[in-house]
Parts: sequence; C-alpha cells; structure tokens
Amino acid sequence: MKNLLLAFALGSCFFTPAVYAGGGGSSSSSSSSAINIDWNQGAGSQASSHASVMEELGVDEGNPRVIFMPAIVVPLVEDHRLQGYAYIHSRLLVAHNNEARNVQANTHIALDRLIRASHRTNLTAESGDTIDVDRMREVWLIALAEQFGEGVVERIVITPPDIRLLR
Repeated sequence: MKNLLLAFALGSCFFTPAVYAGGGGSSSSSSSSAINIDWNQGAGSQASSHASVMEELGVDEGNPRVIFMPAIVVPLVEDHRLQGYAYIHSRLLVAHNNEARNVQANTHIALDRLIRASHRTNLTAESGDTIDVDRMREVWLIALAEQFGEGVVERIVITPPDIRLLR
C-alpha cells in the first residue's frame, strides 16, 4: 500500500501545471516561451447580444429553425504567424422546419465542417486583430452547403467575436 501511495504521489508531481509550464523548480535563466493573453470580452452584454442576433435573424425566440452552435475557436493569422484566437458564437437559420431537425441532429458534423473551414481558410481581417465576419459567413455557408445541401442553411449570424491576442 505504501508503494502504491508513493507511486501516486510521485506521479502526480509530473502532472501539475508548473511542470508543464517549465516552472518545476529549475534555477536556469534560459529564455521563456510564455504567452501573455490580451482579454477582450466584447462591448455588450450576452443578453443584448442574444437579442440582437434573434432580431437580425428575423425570428422569434424558440423558433425551431434557429440552431445555436457551440463556440468555435478561429486562429488569427497575419504574415503566416499566429496572432491570437477569436472565439465565435453563431446561430444558423435553417430554411425549412423539416430540414432543421436534420441540421440539429447533425450539429456535431456542422461544427466539424466549420472548424475545418476556419483553419483551412485565413479568416483574419486586414488589420490582423479580428475576424473578417463577411468572409467567415461566406466560407461557412459554403462548408455547410457541402454537408447539408445548397440553401438548407439560409443565414448565419455571428455575435461580436471574443478576441484573445498573443503578446
């Protein structure tokens, strides 16, 4: 029993964040590869953002044609260098109610398509510090049309992105 506890204690030392981050007690003065993150939580509250999204879609709350997508992390790349990430929350408006069930049942596939499209195509705005939302909508509609068919997803509304720049 003592050996098992000793093995567990020693093993847990190697799975602490300090060891992964290079802070395991080393006294060397080598340069660090730390990443500082600039947090930008957006201007408006989540409730007002949600209300404006539903208004932009032109549908009432609870409409079965609206699909709430999980957050998608999109890289911000400028001159082939990673500048940060944009956390994107989006809503899909499906053209017809009967197609909404299929899209809702396959949200995981839609999410995979959107993530792959976001990493395959640079969606960073010219400024390099945010997303080109119009380009993103275009790329995402193409990706969803490949999966579900042309015109099944009528519109995509994107809330203001949560930008996290690497410094």
